[in-house]
Amino acid sequence: MRWFIFVVFTIAFATQSEAEEDIIDRDSLAVLLAEVPVETLVAKLGDSLFSPPEDKARILRDAYGVPHIYGRTDVDVAFGFGYAQAEDHLLQMLKNFRQARGRLAEVEGTSALKLDETALLWRIHSVAGERYGDIPEDTRHYIAAFVGGINHYIEIHRQVLPQWVQDVRAVDVVALARWILFLFAEQTGESELSHVGLATTVPKLPGSNLWVVGASRSGSDAPVLAMDVQLPYTTPFQLCEAHLVSNSGLNVMGATFFGLPIIFAGHNDHIAWSMTSNDIDIFDLYEVRLDPINPRRYFYGDGKRRVVSRQVKIGVHSEQGIREVERELRYTDHGPVYKMIGNWAYAARTSMENRVDAIGQLLEMNRAVTLSDFQQALSHLELPVFNVIYGDVTGEIFYVFNGRCPMRSEGFDWRAPVPGWTSETEWRGVIAFSQLPQVHNPASGFLQNCNVSPDVVAIDSGLKMNDFPPFLGWGTPNYRAQRIVNRLLTSRNIAVGDMQVLLRDDYIVDAEEYKGLIYRAYNRAWPVLHDPNWDIGNAVQILRAWDNRASLESVGTLLFSVWKTQFDSLFAQIPQKRDIFVREKVVLEALQQAVAYMTATYGRLDVPWGQVHHLKRGDRTFPIGGAPSGTEALHQTLTQIEADGTMVIEGGSAFGMVVSLVQPVQSWSALVYGNSEDPASPHYDDQADLQHRNTFKKTVFTTGDLQPVLTDLTTVPYDPEEAERQSMKALWRKQLQTGVVAPDSTNTEPESSIDN
Repeated sequence: MRWFIFVVFTIAFATQSEAEEDIIDRDSLAVLLAEVPVETLVAKLGDSLFSPPEDKARILRDAYGVPHIYGRTDVDVAFGFGYAQAEDHLLQMLKNFRQARGRLAEVEGTSALKLDETALLWRIHSVAGERYGDIPEDTRHYIAAFVGGINHYIEIHRQVLPQWVQDVRAVDVVALARWILFLFAEQTGESELSHVGLATTVPKLPGSNLWVVGASRSGSDAPVLAMDVQLPYTTPFQLCEAHLVSNSGLNVMGATFFGLPIIFAGHNDHIAWSMTSNDIDIFDLYEVRLDPINPRRYFYGDGKRRVVSRQVKIGVHSEQGIREVERELRYTDHGPVYKMIGNWAYAARTSMENRVDAIGQLLEMNRAVTLSDFQQALSHLELPVFNVIYGDVTGEIFYVFNGRCPMRSEGFDWRAPVPGWTSETEWRGVIAFSQLPQVHNPASGFLQNCNVSPDVVAIDSGLKMNDFPPFLGWGTPNYRAQRIVNRLLTSRNIAVGDMQVLLRDDYIVDAEEYKGLIYRAYNRAWPVLHDPNWDIGNAVQILRAWDNRASLESVGTLLFSVWKTQFDSLFAQIPQKRDIFVREKVVLEALQQAVAYMTATYGRLDVPWGQVHHLKRGDRTFPIGGAPSGTEALHQTLTQIEADGTMVIEGGSAFGMVVSLVQPVQSWSALVYGNSEDPASPHYDDQADLQHRNTFKKTVFTTGDLQPVLTDLTTVPYDPEEAERQSMKALWRKQLQTGVVAPDSTNTEPESSIDN
């Protein structure tokens, strides 16, 4: 029957082309586009539902569109994962690959030119290609299968995809992992770059939250881990959610970046883990003295060395087509040159520049079932940055200040540019994993790292900065860590619900300190303050009544946020920062500016937070709580202020998850938007409502829980005949969207096929 339908549709399509008609046979179209009910497919598969045939993967989607991918081998699962990611995020994923290759401007124009230049300068893709053979064979097979799944989807849908879409290669995936890790690594060099007027390729990334309580503090007598991965909501930092299951033992669920074939943060049936950015110093800037006679050479020791250069052409999309711009990329033996000025050059180096097997390490972490397995995976140091926190079903909890930190001389300030003309600043190996700051099962019963120094991960961490090399990096405490430590330290019998509440805790901790400054400054000045309409006094009263929470109904959050923005800007300009009277003057000036702005923009001072603080997805708007940029709460956001004063959220909580390490493991999660980038999909924004309501969905981690909530079922790769049929369906759906085809409303169902 399937073959007959295929022939009929092929003839119908050919007839349409020959006649150059706009409308095809509506009855045939209705049959083709009709979906077989998932219940029919499940009944037909029976006991084989979760056991796909050899060399096949089965993609089962739950009520939130999360793909649960089953296969006999890990390689089969990787193929299915590639296909599923392509279904959900193909174009965004391909843009990620283009970023890593230095070819995004061909699609996005001049806005992507800087990204392309940086990727080419660091040879992100070139090194991935040159060293691809160094990756272990089993990892290469896994990556190749993932790419095979992506390309299978592209081939089927090629007729409806943009012309710039090209097949993906395995090296593209390796390069993407390198690119993402480079962007995190470069952030650790923000200090030295700023010394010479430079900035990181992407603006400062938001911090994340992560903690785990052990069995002694858990209400379930098992560890509970909570993670809140906070990122910009743009490429290449977007996250998707998936569940990967193979007969070879892989059973892992969580989130990863579009285009990566592994789970970056999540859990399997034994362990859970996540990461936050840390202060480990893995990026250095070298100050190089150029030869004034020949600036293509620089001084080193008693001699001179060459500045090597290469010319590159970067394609840039424009209305007239692709135009090419030329760039000269320069290098010293230290690394790529970021800047040349006069007789000086500034060259950078990072410890991730030649690493290519991050995917292999993450895959090993996905497969780990014990702490020793997990530590062995981490010891490869393919992840150059990140605090890592871990918990497992046996009750173990663990933290490491992870990173690939170079060994250096202690005679230099490595947070500033260092001399590039002496061997004394050369690296001397890498600090071994075993020598990094670590905490295992602290007596206090919990670990946390909200982007803070290792010594405060637990009150009894035992870690001291002076016990480690000064060039390692360390970090400082912050308000978010203070908040979570206070809550965990005073709590017992902590339940999953408590963890979910903490992940969405919108209490702005720094408001306690700053409101005190405002009150003191106002109390000193109010008798002589010019405030004819009592606007300043009213603002102070609003802040006094405010509970410091950035909830939807709060009428103090917006006022405080505007004041804090004005205060930070003014305070940065004054030299006498320790003078309390100067500070109070700045406090009042910022308050006056905030009142003027609020009155002019909103017409009032008591604006509810939910009226202006929004998450947008397509044409829908979701009021969201959480602290705005420049303030600190566990639930924080990155915002862009529109001309009308609306604060549009552009970053923050990208993926939150709470994992209860009971047996079997249970978890709850929420993505920022949903698991599809297709505006026509119900999963385009279904999880944005979870963000609005500060709730999490129960994940589906067992086959018994999955079958009742199945919404879609696909088995890939398709055989050639079915692939042709799927290709035709994609084409005719596209024609429907563009109005070329007008389908009949007849409800006709084709004969069911287990390959649908």
